[in-house]
Amino acid sequence: MKWANLIAVCALATPAFGGNIELGPPIACTFGVDCWIQQYVDHDPSKSAHDYACGHETYDGHDGTDFRILRTTSKAYVVASADGTVKALRDGMVDQLVETDSDRMRVKDHECGNGVVIDHAEGWQTQYCHLRKGSVTVKIGDQVAQGDRLGEVGFSGMAAFPHVHLTVRHNNEVRDPFGGEPDGSESCGKPVDVLWGQKAAQIMAYHGGDIIDAAFYPKPISLADLEVGGDSAENFTVAWPAIVAAVWAINLTMGDEIAVSLQGPGGIAATNSATLDHDKAQFMLFAGKKRPSDGWPPGTYGGSATISRDGKIVLQREWQQEMH
Repeated sequence: MKWANLIAVCALATPAFGGNIELGPPIACTFGVDCWIQQYVDHDPSKSAHDYACGHETYDGHDGTDFRILRTTSKAYVVASADGTVKALRDGMVDQLVETDSDRMRVKDHECGNGVVIDHAEGWQTQYCHLRKGSVTVKIGDQVAQGDRLGEVGFSGMAAFPHVHLTVRHNNEVRDPFGGEPDGSESCGKPVDVLWGQKAAQIMAYHGGDIIDAAFYPKPISLADLEVGGDSAENFTVAWPAIVAAVWAINLTMGDEIAVSLQGPGGIAATNSATLDHDKAQFMLFAGKKRPSDGWPPGTYGGSATISRDGKIVLQREWQQEMH
């Protein structure tokens, strides 16, 4: 087996193809609840980047779709997007988020991490990357049906967040399952030849940003802390040295206005806001208070977050927690 076939970077050129394949999601989850699409195929042949909907939820040269889960400790199965035969696979690479240049060198030539390639006949292949170490459940030559388990979502290889990267190819040319040609030859925002089945297309409608989590924490929090977990409101107690209301969002746009607030009994209140000076694949904002000298008053504590675009609220979240 030549594993290089799994990690090869294919030219983003217009393919010649016959009939289309009908795909299902490569992940078993509830979209918008415990999984989200963070990045799409890049349709811009220049050094700029745009996705199939003319948005910026991609980066230069990105050849697949990234389906993320919330944290490195979250779990979800990777499943076959269509019937086919397992052509290649790899397992055994460590799950470790890529954050530094040394991390990038560590995974050089193994960017896909643990993964599976499925052949679907008539020139169609799907590739699934960044699976969790030790989770791959198939063997080369296995016949799989759409929805069959291949492994678990992980963060092996070149992964900055836990996700499965799906690349679709026809005759060795990249195809965007959301439609259009990744060489930018189609009219932006008017995709043709969508490869998803009808139900899959409906549950994966383009959002233009998502709030993926909002919760209380006992201290100031960072994006790196959120990726790996942390002490959230599940352990909400009077012993907390602080109460921090944090909102975590993906795929925000330059000019978006984010606001977050904390409200509690006895006049407990804090607010924070920010306006983005450039697009953000991920963004976190929090507002909090230190524990008063006489302790936290019992009662209901609430958090709220809004994201506004062009003067209109496009995303919002409210949450509450009782302190006894």
